[in-house]
Amino acid sequence: MKKSLLAATIASLCLPSFASSAADTTSDDVMVVTANRFEQPITSVLAPFNVVTRQDIDNVQAKTLTEVLSLLPGVQITQNGGRGQSSSIFVRGANSDQVLVLVDGIRMARSVAGNVDFNQIPLTQVERIEFTRGARAAIYGSEAIGGVINIITLTGTDTPSKTKLDLGIGSHNYQEANASGAYKIGDKTVLQLAAGYENDKGYNVHPQPGLNDGDKHGFDSRNASLALHHQFSDQVSGYVATRWYKNHYQYDGSSIYSGHQYVRAETEFNDYSAGLKYAQDSYKSSVIFDYQKQDNLDRIDKTNVINRQDQYHQRNVQWHNQYQLLSTLSVSGGIDWRQEQWNDLTGFAGNKERDNTGYYAIGLWDYSPVSIETSVRLDDNQQYGTHSTYNIAGGWYLNDNIQLRGSYGTAFKAPNLYQLYVKSAWSTGNPNLNPETSKNIDVSLHADYDIGSLAVTAYQMRIDDLINYTGGAPSYENVAGESKIKGVEVEADFDTGIISHQLNFDFKDPRDSKGQQLIRREKFSFKWVGTASYGDLDTAVTYQYHGKRPDFDVELPAYDTWDLALTYWLQPKLALKGRVANLLNEDYETAAGYAMPGRTFYTSINYQF
Repeated sequence: MKKSLLAATIASLCLPSFASSAADTTSDDVMVVTANRFEQPITSVLAPFNVVTRQDIDNVQAKTLTEVLSLLPGVQITQNGGRGQSSSIFVRGANSDQVLVLVDGIRMARSVAGNVDFNQIPLTQVERIEFTRGARAAIYGSEAIGGVINIITLTGTDTPSKTKLDLGIGSHNYQEANASGAYKIGDKTVLQLAAGYENDKGYNVHPQPGLNDGDKHGFDSRNASLALHHQFSDQVSGYVATRWYKNHYQYDGSSIYSGHQYVRAETEFNDYSAGLKYAQDSYKSSVIFDYQKQDNLDRIDKTNVINRQDQYHQRNVQWHNQYQLLSTLSVSGGIDWRQEQWNDLTGFAGNKERDNTGYYAIGLWDYSPVSIETSVRLDDNQQYGTHSTYNIAGGWYLNDNIQLRGSYGTAFKAPNLYQLYVKSAWSTGNPNLNPETSKNIDVSLHADYDIGSLAVTAYQMRIDDLINYTGGAPSYENVAGESKIKGVEVEADFDTGIISHQLNFDFKDPRDSKGQQLIRREKFSFKWVGTASYGDLDTAVTYQYHGKRPDFDVELPAYDTWDLALTYWLQPKLALKGRVANLLNEDYETAAGYAMPGRTFYTSINYQF
């Protein structure tokens, strides 16, 4: 009764909106790059698309990327407890390694050995996030089955000078200190800087009475980034950039077989990149060079025995070109090459590497009220040979406000180096694995009016050769048969007075080739998020409901959570912030046996100039 009363009070005060796509898609000024690898107005994108800005992140006072992504349509997050613990993302019910994760258009090196752990990416360095759902393998290659997430850290030469400082504390002895800025150096150069520190003592995320009583599993992070942008001429611009972070976290490896195991883990990541852009009349071209290295080390506490030690390396070169043939027709294409390397320093698997070269072409024809988009790609991989994919999409404006869209595309996900070659007591790789393949179809209706917007999308994915971990003789294998995921997404954005609202529903039926509901995949979710302002006070509320879902040998019950964030502007450039996460202290798990945080408090002071 008390929870219901408090929830009703919050809802009556403010039910605001998280400023991702719905508010932005009504403006031609919003330009995005992720949908087709070139800059275009978001209104011309035919795939379901969302944008999260730095301001949106600050409004809800998110501490992690998983908190931000969990608010987006079609996204479900699972996590083994609190800050820094292993997390996975399911987009439209697809596996966590069937969504492609980019940072500034480049794959994360972590994908060499599986899905990306978003908890390890510092939110301090993020300027915006672009998210597209559906098959995009014909543009990006492997992994883009459920969708593509592009985490953008770079700004540009037109960025005005600015500085932002944050200091904060919170529950579990949480501490943070962050600084970021962009500075004009003359008329043609911008220096971009960011640095941050975060520490959370944590709690026992995996309580096992008699084995790990009193344990706490915390998180510590230090990060920094630097980029220099320069406009060489009216036609040529370029940048050089580097990003670094070093994270420490603890997790529990205790079991009735191994006894008490308190594991201390360390991850250090380095990225170096450079790029050039050329634009002249109807022709645009860009080239990017990138190198990433990630070191991982796990030690069993007290014994100091190394549990895991390995490295990921990735080298990447991309060349993209676009030409406007007619006012209604543009074509683009390019080549991207990457070299992936996994070094198992414990000596079991040794050093493994492979090259992949992709060739792609894209055509976009826009002759109002009809738009057509086609793309085709060929990947040549050193390990599994060649693989081709394609996509075709169309849009038709039924009137000035309503557009009907549809698309059909193929996609695939290559087995990662870990699945192919790992050798340990828990798993053995299978070098004979085939890529997973899928056929995806989307049909959607989009309506935009002055009072708000509405989008309804129906989709279906058929996935063959799913790669599955087998427990008997622990290894990986391709599963015979076809897994089917179908669903409907609903997004709405509207205002009531000074209060904005955005909500989304996700109905889906995720089943494997035997007709069983996929592990940890829910059938229904509902999210209501946003912002409202009252004089000097900005308010943000997020609400999420997630339906029940199966886990290994158990069923996890449905749960819902409320978060509340308040920002009070003491001066135009000085703000006092407060946030309560899991406001009603919901007791829930997203992975069986791993308790999510209860009610958690944060406060910070922010200065911008």
